[in-house]
Amino acid sequence: MYFMSRPATLTREHRECFEAQGFVILRNVLGEETLEGVRREMNWIVNMHAGEFIEAGRIPNPCYDEPFDRRFLRLYESCLDQAPNSFRTELHLPGLFPLFFHPAVLDLAESILGPEVRLYPNYTARPKLPRHEPTLVLWHQDAGYTDAGMDPAGEERLTAADLRMVNVWSPLVPARPENGCMQFIPGTHRLGVVDHVNREFYLEIVDREIEPRLDEAVDVVCDPGDVVLFSNMLFHCGRPNVSDTVRWSLDWRYQDATQPTLRPVNGHLARSRAHPERVVRDPEQWSQLMMS
Repeated sequence: MYFMSRPATLTREHRECFEAQGFVILRNVLGEETLEGVRREMNWIVNMHAGEFIEAGRIPNPCYDEPFDRRFLRLYESCLDQAPNSFRTELHLPGLFPLFFHPAVLDLAESILGPEVRLYPNYTARPKLPRHEPTLVLWHQDAGYTDAGMDPAGEERLTAADLRMVNVWSPLVPARPENGCMQFIPGTHRLGVVDHVNREFYLEIVDREIEPRLDEAVDVVCDPGDVVLFSNMLFHCGRPNVSDTVRWSLDWRYQDATQPTLRPVNGHLARSRAHPERVVRDPEQWSQLMMS
């Protein structure tokens, strides 16, 4: 497992490690100002949901005095089945711009993908609640969720394996085995897209592919400020949260912007030498956009 601190670009050694294992953990990349801005926006989103639930009489109070890693649990502990397990369309808020468009993280993405970098239209904030089945992410590949499709000219059949992408994950609280940190199986990104089956909340890799490799799984232990880059083909899951706190995290993806997304939406340009005027410029512009 390779670790880096405050990276600007991936060296040849880092690239070789990323390509061999399918992931790299970057320590202490995000500053406290960025993290506090993201937590502030997460609290704003929770306030909106809590206000609706209070008005409907589903929860008694907004729990303003609870710490960040407990408040969401206290709000919904009497009605866990109604608790949101992720936020997506709500993330076009000013405080999320410094995260999704962080210069050092974009430098890393550009060193993998090239000069045309798109923020892929799949970015999520996840409040992983204790003992909450809808937030228990099963073994899967992100590519397993991506349908095949035609390129814009209609000349070639593209699949998830053809997409040049890098996944990004970062915690807002310490991520440990007890509160449901991720697990990776190194090297599995080289297996291609394997078969998945539909479960109640998520896809899951079929037993014949995952069971022989479970002994190779590693825990992805991280702290706030750390960033994980990994392949969309890598086998990964989220461990159960058996703590008494909420494991808050965000995940997002960058893609080579010269390719189609294989989705009905196109995402947002984050770096471009060909069309710099189309790049999202600042928090105000980000807050006026949507997941498109």
